[in-house]
Amino acid sequence: MELKQQYTVAEVVEIVNTLSIGDKKIVEKELQKTMFSNNDESFIQMVKEDFKKYEATFKALP
Repeated sequence: MELKQQYTVAEVVEIVNTLSIGDKKIVEKELQKTMFSNNDESFIQMVKEDFKKYEATFKALP
């Protein structure tokens, strides 16, 4: 897949925060399939911990 537009991390977080819980789970699964195909569990766990740590910040974004 080739993207025609590039997004900053903040823009991606803002977009994801507008999704329903079900859609967020779909995005998470797709990211795991494409970005974490080597199943590096320590990296996946680190990302999950960061999301938990900054969840309130993500939700506070406009």
